[in-house]
Amino acid sequence: MTSPLVSVICTSYNHGDYVQDALDSVVNQTWPSIELVIIDNGSSDGSADRIRDWMIHNTGRILLHAFLHPKPLNYCQSFNLGLAKVKGKYVIDLSGDDVLLPGHVSKAVHVLEDHPDQVYFSNAFLEQPASRCLATFYPVDQEGHLRRKIASGDIYRHVVQRNFLCAPTMVVPRTILLREQGYDEALSYEDFDIIVRLARKYRFVFDENIGIKKRILKSSFSAQQYRIKKSIMLPSTVAVCKKILAMNLTEEENEALAFRIMYETKHALASANFDAAAEFLDIANDIGISGFRYRLFRLWETSRLDFSQIYQWLLGPM
Repeated sequence: MTSPLVSVICTSYNHGDYVQDALDSVVNQTWPSIELVIIDNGSSDGSADRIRDWMIHNTGRILLHAFLHPKPLNYCQSFNLGLAKVKGKYVIDLSGDDVLLPGHVSKAVHVLEDHPDQVYFSNAFLEQPASRCLATFYPVDQEGHLRRKIASGDIYRHVVQRNFLCAPTMVVPRTILLREQGYDEALSYEDFDIIVRLARKYRFVFDENIGIKKRILKSSFSAQQYRIKKSIMLPSTVAVCKKILAMNLTEEENEALAFRIMYETKHALASANFDAAAEFLDIANDIGISGFRYRLFRLWETSRLDFSQIYQWLLGPM
């Protein structure tokens, strides 16, 4: 087969301890046609210096571009700037603290060439560096086989209802991302929104290959989803849920959204993010959710009883 160009956009923000591993994992792929766009999003931990040093030692090994921003940008805006520069047939969004495992690009391209205009996703290792604990996103048995079948094709209802796939494993045709105008720059984070928007319009193809090692860090932006009283991310989650309500076509899809809304409301209330909880409950009301749990959550939101210290204790230090 021919070797279509694959564009990897690697964004680092205070990933100094990990970014060189991420970049090494790109140049060590077996796929022969890769371009790498490195973005440092205004790091303050010396990440940019480590990226410059890495580039000195790897110039000529790969088609390479770098954008080292002096100050942080909205992540979605930063990625879109990179997306506007790349030329690949397929695009990978790689965080500066994650790693592409050997052969990931090659396996993804071979699948996508047989499934045009679809989005690829795979299994992933989840690593907690502090404890050196390694698990898989989709559970596997001792022989490495999946414990359950993973849905492919139309997965919209699955991704609305819960965290169904590991976003860093996705490989997306660039034409699709451009058609969708990239990430929504009005949001503070990208993965929930882009996944549901893509799943509404396109089919997804799953490969049981373990393609990514995703590090679970307490300092990562995603770990701040339910930050006590001051979540930056929950307002964006509210905005995406409103988008989903507008996109839904069936009662089953509204039921999936209802499941997500009640889950997010519970955590918003427990973390004392009461304004976000009120907006989630307004969406619940629009869907037609009623019953004891809805009334209890509405009473909790109205009274604004703060149990966030207990919640934080249960979660452990953030």
